[in-house]
Amino acid sequence: MILVVAGAILGWVAFFRVRDLSRQLDVLRRELAEARGDTLGEGPSTAPGPAVVPAPAPAMPPDVPPDQAPDAPSPLIPTAPPAARAGSGLLARLAASWMLWLGGLCVGLAGIFMVKYSIDAGLLGPGARVALAMATGLGLHGAAEWLRRRSGADPSFAALAGGASITLYGAVLAGLHLYGLFEPRLAFALLAIVSLATMGLALAQGPFLAAIGILGAYVVPILVSDNSGNIVAAMVFSLLVSAAGLLLLRHVYRPWLWWGLVAGALGWLAISLTSRVEVFRGIYLALLAWGLVALPAGDWLLARGEGDGEPGARRHTLFGRPWRADQLALALVVLAWGWAIQSQGFSAGALVQWLPMVVVLGLAARCRESLAWLPWLGLGVQWLAWLSSALHGDPAGSGYQLRALTDWQARGFMEFAAAMSMTQLALALLHLRTRGFDHRQMALACLAPLLWLALAYLLVSGLALSLWWSVAALLAGLGYGLVAGLRVQRSASDGAALWFFLGGHFAYSLAAAIQFREAGLTLALAAQLVSLAWLRQRYPLPWLDRVIKGVLALVVARLTLNPWLATYPADVHWSLWTYGGATLCCLLAAWLSRRDAGLRRWLEAAGLHLLVLTLGAEVRYWLYDGAIFQRHYGLTEAAINASLWTAMALTYHHRARHSTGLEGFYRGCSRILLVLGAGSYALAATTLNPLWSGEAVAPTPVINVLLLAYGLPVVMALAVALYHEGRWRPAALATAGAGLLLFATLEIRHLWQGAVALHLPTGNGELYSYSAVWLLLAVAALIAGGLWRWRGLYRAGMALLAVVIAKIFLVDMAGLAGLLRVASFMGLGLALLGLAWLHRRFGGAAPGA
Repeated sequence: MILVVAGAILGWVAFFRVRDLSRQLDVLRRELAEARGDTLGEGPSTAPGPAVVPAPAPAMPPDVPPDQAPDAPSPLIPTAPPAARAGSGLLARLAASWMLWLGGLCVGLAGIFMVKYSIDAGLLGPGARVALAMATGLGLHGAAEWLRRRSGADPSFAALAGGASITLYGAVLAGLHLYGLFEPRLAFALLAIVSLATMGLALAQGPFLAAIGILGAYVVPILVSDNSGNIVAAMVFSLLVSAAGLLLLRHVYRPWLWWGLVAGALGWLAISLTSRVEVFRGIYLALLAWGLVALPAGDWLLARGEGDGEPGARRHTLFGRPWRADQLALALVVLAWGWAIQSQGFSAGALVQWLPMVVVLGLAARCRESLAWLPWLGLGVQWLAWLSSALHGDPAGSGYQLRALTDWQARGFMEFAAAMSMTQLALALLHLRTRGFDHRQMALACLAPLLWLALAYLLVSGLALSLWWSVAALLAGLGYGLVAGLRVQRSASDGAALWFFLGGHFAYSLAAAIQFREAGLTLALAAQLVSLAWLRQRYPLPWLDRVIKGVLALVVARLTLNPWLATYPADVHWSLWTYGGATLCCLLAAWLSRRDAGLRRWLEAAGLHLLVLTLGAEVRYWLYDGAIFQRHYGLTEAAINASLWTAMALTYHHRARHSTGLEGFYRGCSRILLVLGAGSYALAATTLNPLWSGEAVAPTPVINVLLLAYGLPVVMALAVALYHEGRWRPAALATAGAGLLLFATLEIRHLWQGAVALHLPTGNGELYSYSAVWLLLAVAALIAGGLWRWRGLYRAGMALLAVVIAKIFLVDMAGLAGLLRVASFMGLGLALLGLAWLHRRFGGAAPGA
């Protein structure tokens, strides 16, 4: 209660303070007008004032009243620089207007508390209490309007009107829930009238009142719910509120009003997902999308171009890039549309429900360049939504599986897919006829039918093994290729031929996927590189380069990510003809593109990449007995990846040194692969180390997984130090030295024990072997560091020598006695004397870095 009273007092203080400041501002404006030699239609100034240079007002659309201009700076009040104002953000605005918000809220609470007090005190009957509250709300609205007409629009008056609307909301809800004076339908109508009237008054009072009206309107169906479950009526009311808000935004625009409207409309979609609304959900979203485009601009048929003065044309920054408000809002609506499809699945009325959105998106993109990508977004979202709706968890817990549609659903989905593909084809052709050639629409016309064919193949049972569907896709590809050839003969620069070529290749890939499956599909995709390279030499179309690069990226990505994309039988040596065949196709395409140096370098680099993948697949094939992709990332897998990724990093670095245009790309790939190789080796040396991880090591001496996991990386690290960037040389040399020490230690353990495990007992012979080998490594490091003048290597040798000496004194000598102790100390002493002589010779010379 203390906070409420304090807020009410502060609200009224703010009201009178703002009124005084408004009067002072009018006086200063008249003084400025007289100083500049013109008049503003007011009386003479009462006192002279200093001339102040006015700040320029922001440009506004012609249909926005001056008193509703967003954040317009006063002509007499200096404004902060744009950077400073932009940095203030939402918190600064809230801090500047908190008294207005709190004052309006307190006025509304005062009306509600008045009703509560009359209840507690028993002063009035139920009807009189509600009538008094409604009269108070209407009176406050009248006062706010009288003040606005007398002194002009002001946020304080808008806050007062907002408190009046809150009072009216409370009165109607009290009559409904406390006293039963209103039927739910009557209460719904009264609250709707209050909300719409509040939004209408916002045209005069300002956006503060619009926020209260929109918020109240969207929650009205919840406040008067009679638990009847009539979600359709609530969604229809939500559409009416959204339409009113969009019309209001033509005159009073604020970003938070726009996004509040979008959030309220999508909120009712989310509520509808909790009940069965079979047909209306898709129509609701289509009407919402249509309203976002048509109502702010008055473009009822979606046949007019976009204008900069529309509310939807306002820019908002996302990910550092300016986006139009209608672009972001429509993208959210389309994503919500896909969510609704995925949640509901296929039903008998699917065409009636989901087709209107496709039509709205196609018509919206026809005349508005900023929305030309919407049909593609809609197609992609719908395609993924239908596919994900068929994904179901495997009872065995091994992931997700596609569950085919039932027989009656299959027939309906085939009709649905045909209708959708024909509609998108017709809309794309209408766009091409109206606006002329456009790559996005031509691509939609060529690829949409094939994408729906692919989706039907995935979802409809009986098509997976159907030769007829494979033949149909192949015939479609041949038809596309024939049309492309005829168009290219007429004009080598025909842009439509590109998409006929792509459509033909996509149809060919689809036929191969239906017929061959898994590994055969990858090889079929790679074979297209040869045909596309031949076409590139036969028809010098510049965009074919991008097509070849796209197919190449798909093949490389598929083979690189194969462990996560597909599984193959272990009894078929598919890695040789899939990886090897793709590599051969890529290198053959590079040979056909020998006259195009840029494209040839792309193909050669990809060929080297695929060659390394082929070698890795073949090594895994032989090590894992045909089961190439292991779900368990063990020591063997880490060992293979460490060496192969490092070899690939060296390959890409070599390409970067000899490339003229892609050196940055190759160098970046090389660094990424080098980091991956180092990370895999770090796993092998720490987490997967057989000393404590329990990883099995074959009893065969030397020729075992230790050689691959710890010996080969030493060679790769030395190769990096010699042939990679100079910045990596110290780290590579350090890795090579530490790796050699680790490899030698593990091999000694394996030779003595026949296994590698930390818990096995260690004998004297094994202890002396460690000391002898470590001592030899230390001496070698000292000699090499002195001869090559590498200070780091020299110091590493000295550190290792100190460790060996400490081990000999503290561990090795503890079990010796008699002549063995004499001989050991004599040998250690002589070794130390020799090392001291080396230290004086090389250490005194101060080896360089």
